[in-house]
Amino acid sequence: MENVSSLRAIIKVLEDKCVNCHRCIAVCPAKMCNDGSGKIVDHHSDLCIGCGECIAACTHGARIGIDDFDVFMADVKKGVPMIAIVAPAAAASFKGLYLNLNGYLKSLGVKAVFDVSLGAELTVRSYLDYMKKANPKTVIAQPCSSLVSFIEMYRPELIPYLAPVDSPMMHIMKMIRHFYTEYKNHRIVVISPCYSKRREFDACGLGDYNVTFRSLEDCMDETGVDIARFPAIEYDNPPAERAVLFSSPGGLMRTVQRYDGDVMSRTRKIEGVSEVYRYFAYLSKAIQANTPVFQLIDCLNCSMGCNGGPGTRNHAKHLDDMEYLIEKRQREYRVKYLTGAGGTLGKYLGRKKLEKMLDKYWAPDLYRRSYVDRSSVFKRLVHEPNKRQIDEIYVKLHKTEDNKILNCGACGYRSCEQMAVALFNNLNKPENCAHYREVVSTEQNELETRQKLNSVYEHTLEELRRNMEEINSLSTSITETANYVFSSTSQIEKMVEGTREVHSTLEKNAEAVLKLNASSRDGKTRFHRIVELIDAVSVQANVLMEACSVIGDIAAQTGILGMNAAIEAAHAGESVGEGFAVVAREIRKLADNSGKQAVEIQNSLKNIKVLIDNSKESSSLAEKQFNVIVDLINEVKDEELRIKGTIDEQSSGGVEVMSSLREINKLIVKVRDESSSLRESGASIINDINALKAI
Repeated sequence: MENVSSLRAIIKVLEDKCVNCHRCIAVCPAKMCNDGSGKIVDHHSDLCIGCGECIAACTHGARIGIDDFDVFMADVKKGVPMIAIVAPAAAASFKGLYLNLNGYLKSLGVKAVFDVSLGAELTVRSYLDYMKKANPKTVIAQPCSSLVSFIEMYRPELIPYLAPVDSPMMHIMKMIRHFYTEYKNHRIVVISPCYSKRREFDACGLGDYNVTFRSLEDCMDETGVDIARFPAIEYDNPPAERAVLFSSPGGLMRTVQRYDGDVMSRTRKIEGVSEVYRYFAYLSKAIQANTPVFQLIDCLNCSMGCNGGPGTRNHAKHLDDMEYLIEKRQREYRVKYLTGAGGTLGKYLGRKKLEKMLDKYWAPDLYRRSYVDRSSVFKRLVHEPNKRQIDEIYVKLHKTEDNKILNCGACGYRSCEQMAVALFNNLNKPENCAHYREVVSTEQNELETRQKLNSVYEHTLEELRRNMEEINSLSTSITETANYVFSSTSQIEKMVEGTREVHSTLEKNAEAVLKLNASSRDGKTRFHRIVELIDAVSVQANVLMEACSVIGDIAAQTGILGMNAAIEAAHAGESVGEGFAVVAREIRKLADNSGKQAVEIQNSLKNIKVLIDNSKESSSLAEKQFNVIVDLINEVKDEELRIKGTIDEQSSGGVEVMSSLREINKLIVKVRDESSSLRESGASIINDINALKAI
């Protein structure tokens, strides 16, 4: 097997930024250079064509291009002798200030700057010379190093149709080494829009540094450099003409048109990853089938040509904005070769002037280029599975039916078969297949669901059993509570009925108390009247006592009078005196009797007076006590009325309580019935869960 050297790495994967989204695989025309078998999508340099599509596609910044900027800056600061060649796409990247870029490079220490556009003019000369001498069936243009790598690796059958001449960059470098001997010991830094150019330099043995426009622009931004402030310095080589268009799609064809006005009808202009690699597949089949093909294939990897290469910051720019700058430069450079003759003669003379200049820098066989069939590397690293092996992988991916071959592209590959090839070579894993994830996820979900269900079954059964015990206990408690409620209801009914009876009794008592109150008030009045009458009797008794005293005095005086009459009767004689004696005796009897009666009456009156005084004192005391009784009766009346009001409220509340109790009785009966039903349902649920678990 042919020993083919390894290719330089020009793309780096930043593992900490990669999210394994497979977008890089989706845009990559060489799918198998990516390894998605791990946690990130890694990258294999020997299978990578360096197109840079993954760099632009990765929104996470996980893929970056590798150029020689840091080494170049270190060497130029050391004073290493150096010259530069600049790709024509500089006009688009530096906003038309491509000559100011020359001033910037020379300020860094670069001794001379050459325009790759002149190398493009020489390339067209080499193409025409080859096509004239070899008359090939078709010629595939090779300024794009990524397309050259693709053909060498994946379409080696097209190698015979690759133009066997150098790219514009190789032309200008060989021209410098051959015709500018003063720079033979100078290193060459290539200012380019492409990372893959580094591999071309390795293959051809020319070019010491590949520095991309992106790196220069990033450096200018970081250091605050304004390129417009540097002088616009012309290149150190003669000017090109329309080959300054080479960085735009169709630039080769338009330059050849200077020599062949009908070249467009024989040229296939094609660019862009989505088109050019598919076209190469068609071209291989067309050549093998010996069907007509275009004589010249003007092809570029990037859809915007080199103006939008991966080593630029132009991906977000509008195509017209970039190509306008290129077209403007083309008009300016064509003027450089016009003569005063004007018209057709002027164009002819201008072309002669250009041809004379190109003759100076072109030599037969100086710009020849050969290619290497690198397909052995791919065959060594990537093995093609047979149909049985593909089917076995499909089984692992759960693609056992035709309708499961989705070719959805979610994995990043163009087809399920391509994904199967990657899996066969351990360049990916089944988990990155959307269908597999869905099936496995479904199975996993089913397993997890079943495990969860089993857990739920066990937990639910345990909970239900525990709940059933509680339900049974609750049901028993509810039955007991119902009995207590029913019993309590009966007792409360009796209490309410008793309250009604108390209420009725209190109503009667209230009436009696009110009557007693009225009677006590009337009795108090009457008793007060009796006290007043006793006071009056006491006064009269005092009067009678005084009258008795008078009577006593009168009796005493009458007795004295009778005594005096007896004395006088004695003095009067027997006949007259006898009559006075009788009168005197009678008067004395009357006086004695009156005195006795007066004494008895006075004694009786004294006793009566004592009794009356005692009665008066007792009646006064009795009146005070009667007043206390009346006050107590009033208090009893007030309390009776308050109790009656409370009992009225209780009686009314009792009616409400009885109404509520009747509702509670209904609810208790309902709860009791439903608890029984719940107990039966719980037992039924346990049976159902056991049956479900057995499924």
